[in-house]
Amino acid sequence: MFRFFRLSPPLKLSRDFKILCLYQTIVALANGMMGLFLPIFLFQQFNSSIYLVIIFYLIGHFLYSLLVPFGAMMMNKIGLRRTMLIGRAMCIPFYVFLYFLHNDPLLFAVLANVVLLFFRLFYWVPYHVDFVSFTDGKHRGRQMSYLAVLGYLVGIGGPLLAGILLSQFSFSPLFIIVILINALSLIPLGKLTEAKAKFEFSYKQTFKELFKKGNRRLNLACFADGAQTMVGVMIWPIFIYQILEHEYMAVGAVTSLIIIGTILFQLVIGKYTDEYPKRKLMRIGSSFYALGWLAKAFVATAFQVFVVGAFHSLMAIILRTPFDALRYEQIGNTGSYVDEYTVLREMSINMGWVLMGLLLIVLIGLVGLQIAFLIAAGFSLLVNLL
Repeated sequence: MFRFFRLSPPLKLSRDFKILCLYQTIVALANGMMGLFLPIFLFQQFNSSIYLVIIFYLIGHFLYSLLVPFGAMMMNKIGLRRTMLIGRAMCIPFYVFLYFLHNDPLLFAVLANVVLLFFRLFYWVPYHVDFVSFTDGKHRGRQMSYLAVLGYLVGIGGPLLAGILLSQFSFSPLFIIVILINALSLIPLGKLTEAKAKFEFSYKQTFKELFKKGNRRLNLACFADGAQTMVGVMIWPIFIYQILEHEYMAVGAVTSLIIIGTILFQLVIGKYTDEYPKRKLMRIGSSFYALGWLAKAFVATAFQVFVVGAFHSLMAIILRTPFDALRYEQIGNTGSYVDEYTVLREMSINMGWVLMGLLLIVLIGLVGLQIAFLIAAGFSLLVNLL
């Protein structure tokens, strides 16, 4: 048992990775405050219609899955760092439009989705290419854990602080704070070294590669990951908001407690991801992670939200740390095609979001919201195709 928790010697981190850590820490604060409450906010603004919330997300992810190659082509013209900066800057008008959503829900929802689409197009591909460039393949599991733990440490107070603000005021001051934090994140992002990458696929070739037999396992694993992630990002927050009887403070406090329990475990799994077979860890993690999804379908009290949520978060670490490390490793092994395979990854993930959204639109009215967790359990097992 003590051997399991033995610490490894500290890693020598590059300048760019340290900057990436600082940047991620700032972003984690914004995400910690807003990520959980964004689907809840949309749920309120759309007159408690889960279908409209799903459609809001579905449209954005569908368009992104089709347009990712164009975003990568733009990266060729203006460079990775500048593309990332433009993408991250799009978060500012996104929250501005959400701030005014109550004035005209349809108009500002469309505007918010448009700038969110530009954020995704300009940001995610260069970010993942930079991550592959600035991390060491031999120690990528531990480096990913460092980033995750920094995010957890900063994110502990995020949901709680957001819950306090929402219980005392409204979403307006929360949006203002998150806008300022996103603006601050641009400073370290602009100091990253310019990584070199050139997207060489045409739009038509990109789709050929997407369905190519040799890429099938990677793309199906990413597709499944996107499908189950959609449930965690969008359905679970609304579900616990309803269980906790619309108490923002309770939602934030429970989420913060769950985060505390994951920090040490993340460091341990990051270390063992580098030392043990990643696929074996993934098989173990995905089995228990699927069990966590099944348990979420039967949650009915605040205590159950905490227990099941904590268990699921711990199992997510066992699954996601080796899964993400292996995925970056496979993309990194493609040599000069890092950005091309990153585009395929992004397309697959977002198509998974879209399929899950369509399934839920059909099934929630027939079976109930809990069906989302049962379907997510099945998809979480498919990530082992990687």
